[in-house]
Amino acid sequence: MAQNATIINGTADKKAYAKVFLYKVLNGRLVEIATATPDSSERFAFKFTPEYQGLYAVGGSDALSLRHVFKFYFKGNDELNIRLEKANYSLSGNNSPENIALTDWFKASYSLLDKSVYWTTISTYMDFFPEVEEMYTQLDAIKSRNKTGNTKFDAFFPKIVDFDFANLAIGYLYTPRSAHPSKEELSDYYIQFKSDPFLSEDLLNFPYGDRFMTSLVYKKIDLASKPTFGQQVEAIPADVIKGQYVLARLTATRSYSEYQELYNQYKQYFILKEQQERAQAIAVKLADTKEGTQAVAFSYPDISGKKVSLADLKGKLVLIDLWATWCGPCKAEEPYWEKLNEQFKGKDIAFVGISVDQDKKAWDKYVPEKNLKGIQLHAGPGNDLSAAYKVTGIPRYMLIDKKGNIITTDSPRPSDPKLKLLIETWLAR
Repeated sequence: MAQNATIINGTADKKAYAKVFLYKVLNGRLVEIATATPDSSERFAFKFTPEYQGLYAVGGSDALSLRHVFKFYFKGNDELNIRLEKANYSLSGNNSPENIALTDWFKASYSLLDKSVYWTTISTYMDFFPEVEEMYTQLDAIKSRNKTGNTKFDAFFPKIVDFDFANLAIGYLYTPRSAHPSKEELSDYYIQFKSDPFLSEDLLNFPYGDRFMTSLVYKKIDLASKPTFGQQVEAIPADVIKGQYVLARLTATRSYSEYQELYNQYKQYFILKEQQERAQAIAVKLADTKEGTQAVAFSYPDISGKKVSLADLKGKLVLIDLWATWCGPCKAEEPYWEKLNEQFKGKDIAFVGISVDQDKKAWDKYVPEKNLKGIQLHAGPGNDLSAAYKVTGIPRYMLIDKKGNIITTDSPRPSDPKLKLLIETWLAR
């Protein structure tokens, strides 16, 4: 761990940088360390003790796409003097040999960076591929000419060049353009490119590691063959990167059961402590939707003003529909909702529509006008049920078992035959 402070002094174009962010690299992604607001003279500064010797980043707020975010190398007891412009930067005053070397590489690769990431220049593969091939012939010379005397950095710098270049070249393929190449139109670099050397633990040292990882997997596997998630994971040679790839998928899971299925299948790849902690944090976030846990109690008025609670419905399955009169997709599900009501008439299931309308009068009018089936209740916006289950969009369907425990807080919609099967399965228990 670096023990001495690093000092960053700079100015920033205030039109592009209302705030300036300082980031560290944590396993292939950027994590904010601090922010500074440029003063009336556009000046800003940071003083911090680096946790490690390696890459950090300074720039704007877009830590994912890295637009207006620039990487630097800090080891402690060093100084960075910088001017930040929109999609560019320049050094001034005293700077470390490492950051002079990185800036030399930044300038050399800027045209590719601009076309692949910054997008200030309109580009298609027809102008980009020739630049890739030309720059590729220069990489060895660039890697050999920047010697700083820091043996750790000097050993790392060739990897920086190779990974940066590959990220720009391969990432370009997966961004929207006005024209896209066929396989036959790929240039030599793309034809001979192998993902495996980059799908290594080294990937974790770069600010764009997680983002580049996805492009590397897509480049290795023919997406036209519609590979399963398991096939995508198996395409990655390094177990620790498999863990990163699975974590990206876990982050997108919407239920505890979905999380648990993935976690149990791939948990052996969570090698790093930080990976294990991230997986646990996702589990905690989803814990309130875990199958078998007690559902959030509710009590809302029906059209006559009588309160109906979840406890009143104990002994029955409860299908909840969170909806609103202004919601088009909600209305599109109504015929299927009505059909399910008919199909399960006389069975131990209650169909409960819960309106999140702010305008209760609109709901009061709509329910009898449409003669909606099931129990119709009004909760309004910001209700406790929506808050507990982090409902950000409607319609949202939830299924509760006969004991008042969660089956799912994000069930298939009535138009999906899977919901009917799910209900039948639980009624049979």
